[in-house]
Amino acid sequence: MRSTAAATLLAAILVASALPLQAAESTAAPTDDKATDDEAIVKKFAAAIDELNNRDPQSPDTLNTRLAYAEFLTRREGGDCRARLREARVQLDALQASPTLTLVLADGLARVAHLEYQLHLAQASCGDDADVQDQELRAALAAAQRAVDLYRDAFDAVSMVTMQFNVGVTYHALGNGGAARAALQTTIDMDREYGFADDAAENYRLLLQWNNEGAGPEQVAARMQDFPQRTATLNFGWFESDAKVSLQSDVSQLAGAESAHIRGSRSAQRQVRRHLQGWRVSYQLDQPHFETGELPTDELLAPHFASSLARMLTHFHDFSLTRNGDFGDSKSDFKFDWRARTDVKALARDFRSRGLDSKGRHSSHLANLIVAAAHHALSPEAIGARIAEEYNLAAGTWIGATLEQGVWYDLTASLSLPIAADFFMTHKIQFTYSRPVPCTPDSSDVACIEIVLHAAPDPAILRASLDSLADQAGLRAGQLQLWSVTSMRLVTDPKTLQPYSREMRRHTYWSSGEPGPDHSLFESEKTLLLSGPITRAQ
Repeated sequence: MRSTAAATLLAAILVASALPLQAAESTAAPTDDKATDDEAIVKKFAAAIDELNNRDPQSPDTLNTRLAYAEFLTRREGGDCRARLREARVQLDALQASPTLTLVLADGLARVAHLEYQLHLAQASCGDDADVQDQELRAALAAAQRAVDLYRDAFDAVSMVTMQFNVGVTYHALGNGGAARAALQTTIDMDREYGFADDAAENYRLLLQWNNEGAGPEQVAARMQDFPQRTATLNFGWFESDAKVSLQSDVSQLAGAESAHIRGSRSAQRQVRRHLQGWRVSYQLDQPHFETGELPTDELLAPHFASSLARMLTHFHDFSLTRNGDFGDSKSDFKFDWRARTDVKALARDFRSRGLDSKGRHSSHLANLIVAAAHHALSPEAIGARIAEEYNLAAGTWIGATLEQGVWYDLTASLSLPIAADFFMTHKIQFTYSRPVPCTPDSSDVACIEIVLHAAPDPAILRASLDSLADQAGLRAGQLQLWSVTSMRLVTDPKTLQPYSREMRRHTYWSSGEPGPDHSLFESEKTLLLSGPITRAQ
């Protein structure tokens, strides 16, 4: 019988006084210098997977270790290749069957496709049957092509371009020279788009060789002479304007055997106007739309389901800025508050109207949870912090920055925890000016830039904090686990820092450390904010 201990312990942690909870450290098997041969490394991986399976077979640590082990097996040389690749297939099958792969690993599907490519490539060289080799190479090609699209969706341009290169190499191995050259040219086009100069030079050299042309330094330099060198200086230049904006949210959650899924959408008219101290941003809201499916009853899942719904209703709150673009405050707005509480009551009535849930309990319990979550989410302190975070990620953080394309920059900033949005903690952030892009999908004018950001809380701070909490609760050190990663793709006009698109991906794992899957919570959240053309106010 499931207890409420995990839910109670998580609640206690999240109401603690501003504890700096961060991403949990990985316990994946190390391949350090002490592993003097491949067999020792295999034993380390096997032991680590057994240990992690006993703790939680679906945790991010378990999935990452399986990925690392399978990749090692596909790249290992010597020995019985058939036995080695059979074991790699076992790991791949376990990953593909995992219900949590896409919930906690932002690039999980892409990495699995990449692994599948490596496995088929290794199987093509394991044996001398020409028909099997051809079949495996074609399977590898299909996996590489899938990985290109999946890495693009995961905001990983480096891996995307790498897999596009592998598409060309695999076509070449299949003897299809025309398709190989076309795929390699596509790789070079990507290099030019994303500013990967060193990669482009190597790829030009290979393309010249495949074309049976001279491939010396002079020939490569001739093709690289117009390679773009891009920088972007981002300035705050907002003006009085109007725009149609829309928000789409998609949340998936899993606890034990029970899952929940929420889709929400809303649109609004945004107005930016000058006032005495700076700028005021206000919204005229349309009706929200939700799809929730079967309602959860799990003691760990239901409160987070309710909180996710409540947070969706707090977007598009009015706020003010200083003259130079610093965040001012979220403006107290009775109309917004009244509208949000009206929407919450409508959701609660819908929940209550569903009667008994799948476990025979009345769904009014969940209705009460959403009302309580909304009451907290609409408090001035909670809503102010969330609106400030959203604005700073969209514009405030970038004011005055000059970025070189393709260079990754480090930043430390305080961000909210996905499963506890009111708690902020220091994150280690990496970001890059990825490429120039049109501001809107239907525009041909490449006037905006794309910024990609990846963030994870400091693992050392988390480990110390969780171990301190474990000690207070009479648990062993290392028992509590928290994993959190955030990714963002921002499209903004560098001349004004008016954002046109912001896509956030947040993946979270929590576990009380008790054996079995019934004490863990998995959550992924995708939020896409889009702006139509921004027109100057009349």
